[in-house]
Amino acid sequence: MNKKGEGKENMVEKEVVEEKEIEEVKDTKMLEEQLNRMKEEVKKLKEENAKLKDAYIRKIADFDNLKKRTQKEKEDAIKYGNASLLLSILDVVDNFERAVAVEPEKSDFHSFYEGIRLIEKHLKEILLSAGVDVIDPINKPFDPFYHEAMMKEMRDDVPDGTVTTVFQKGYKFEDRLLRPAKVKVAINPKTQQQEDNSKFSENEESEE
Repeated sequence: MNKKGEGKENMVEKEVVEEKEIEEVKDTKMLEEQLNRMKEEVKKLKEENAKLKDAYIRKIADFDNLKKRTQKEKEDAIKYGNASLLLSILDVVDNFERAVAVEPEKSDFHSFYEGIRLIEKHLKEILLSAGVDVIDPINKPFDPFYHEAMMKEMRDDVPDGTVTTVFQKGYKFEDRLLRPAKVKVAINPKTQQQEDNSKFSENEESEE
């Protein structure tokens, strides 16, 4: 090959090399641009993540504070829930103190009795407004859930199992039993005899 031909080939190779170098420069710039964009996106994501993390921590703290506050309010409600009732009872105590503070020679028994009766009425009204109700079982059938039988007596003028006497009143709070009534219960001999006869008849029929 002559020198002229070699010169052309060298020129071609040089152009090819230059084009490759230009392409490589372009690719490098593109990569750098992409890398810069990715760095910016990573930076933004980190900032957003930091904000979300901070918001999450704040929410957790708010929830914890709410939980503690609710628990405190619940404890206070249990601890001081009867404050209004006790305040009302203090009025009754004041009335008792006024009643007993009166000198006996300056007051008659009737006035003293009427004062005590009014205090009792006031106290019952307070208990009733608080949901406390008396159990009145007199002349009613004995109920083992609300009544406690202290004595029994033979009576043929009332149905068997009737409460005839109340030794101590019982009380309910809303739908719950506070204290059962202590009572005397009647046993009717006629009813008992009828039950015994009925059982005897059933036994005879079963044997036949």
